Amino acid sequence: MRKPIAVVVAAGLLLGAAVVPAQAGKKKKKAKSAPIATTLFLEGTTSFGEQEMTNVPTVRPGTYLQLAAKEGSGEKSMGIPNYVGGPNPKCAGSSLVPVFVGGTVGQVTGDLKVTFLAQATPGQKVEVRVWPDVMAQACNDSYVEPAGVAVVDLPTSKGVVEATIPGLDFAAVNNLMIQITPVIGAPPGYGRAFYGTPDTKVEFACLPPAGATSCVPS
Repeated sequence: MRKPIAVVVAAGLLLGAAVVPAQAGKKKKKAKSAPIATTLFLEGTTSFGEQEMTNVPTVRPGTYLQLAAKEGSGEKSMGIPNYVGGPNPKCAGSSLVPVFVGGTVGQVTGDLKVTFLAQATPGQKVEVRVWPDVMAQACNDSYVEPAGVAVVDLPTSKGVVEATIPGLDFAAVNNLMIQITPVIGAPPGYGRAFYGTPDTKVEFACLPPAGATSCVPS
């Protein structure tokens, strides 16, 4: 009778040894990283964006308005023209409209909110578009479809405009581009976007690359 008892005890010890590592393995699993709330501010280097955008090239980046990690240094502005047939709506990084570019590395997820001030003639609408990793003007045959778009009305008296682009899920390996594009087909007119203040900004959630604590390069 002792041999069967010994066999049962040994089997119990082996079973227990198998269960412990399995439980230990479960405890070692790391929790998934969560996206980080990220804010970039709409900024420029001169009072009038037209001065910065006159030399936007098709091959060399670096002459756009900025998506900056720090709050703007003071109010600036740029026009949003809407004439018959133009400006070309099939254009990313257009030199004729406000375009903001800033360093961003990571996975952008969820809603992206763009806040700026504007004033326009009656009936004006704009598309607020976002692209990852576009750094130079790309129009017509070279046009790249944006990752997301929101259409908003512009006020006739200077006021806050909030554009929310929903449900984004894309990777940025270098930068984000935000463009304010007039909706052609609305009554021809003119608008102006104001930026450079702490309340003019882009807000979104972003999952940084492995080992990083932010999606905004320092």
